[in-house]
Order: sequence, then C-alpha cells, then structure tokens
Amino acid sequence: MSILIKHIIFIAICVLCHPVFSAVDIVICEDAEGNQTFQKACPPGTSLVGEKKISVGKNSSGTVDLSKLNVVLYTIPDCETCENVAIYLKSRDIPFNEKDVSKDPKMQQELTKLSGKLSVPVTVIGEEVVSGYNREQIGNILDRIISPE
Repeated sequence: MSILIKHIIFIAICVLCHPVFSAVDIVICEDAEGNQTFQKACPPGTSLVGEKKISVGKNSSGTVDLSKLNVVLYTIPDCETCENVAIYLKSRDIPFNEKDVSKDPKMQQELTKLSGKLSVPVTVIGEEVVSGYNREQIGNILDRIISPE
C-alpha cells in the first residue's frame, strides 16, 4: 500500500511541476506597400516574408501580478494593425485598457502628447511607449517586467 501511495505522490508532483508550454505557427505577410502582418496564412495580395513559432504558454513563475500591469492600447475602429497588437497582448494573457481615439479630441491630444504623433496603434506599458505594431519591442518590455533578472 505504501508503494502505491509513493507512486501516486510522485506522479502528482511530476504533473504539478511540469510547465505547460504551447506555441503557434504564424507567417509574416507583406503587402505591396511594405506593411507586414502576422497571420495563420497570407491573404490574397500579400507575399510570405517568413515563418515563426510564437510561444503562448502562461508564465507560471507567479512573480508578477499581471492584473497590476498598466497597459493601454490606443486604437481606432477597423484597424487591422491595432487588432494584431490586441491579439498579441491577449495571447500573452496581458490585461489592457483599449482606448478608441477616433471620436474623442481630448484622447487624440493625449495620444499625440504621448507618442509625438496622431497615429495608431500606440501601446503604453508602464512608462514605455511603442508606436505601431513592434511585436519584438512590446515582447521585450513585457519580458523585462514579467521576469526581471
């Protein structure tokens, strides 16, 4: 009986300690104007630039309470690049406040003051401001905050 309990405890520890990692395969697509997007497959009118495997596993270290991150995404309706930023933040389980600046002059002034221009998307993470969809820069900022070393 005690051997069975030891095996059950061992299996339980292995299961609980085993980190869960998952990734998605994406392609980088570019249109005739040089705009790049991240998709599951390139839509018509775009060409394949590259392929990536993006980790979307949860950070289980528990070192940072993600709900306390101050992340704001400035957007407008029907902005595909804005959607891509939102999808990326959601894939990393990052809570964010989305602000639609399309019809609010005060919010447009706030955005211009932050980024130096009236252009979306703009992602604000704490004191860091990222204009456009710079996935690497956003990821680096989040990684620095989430797992400081």
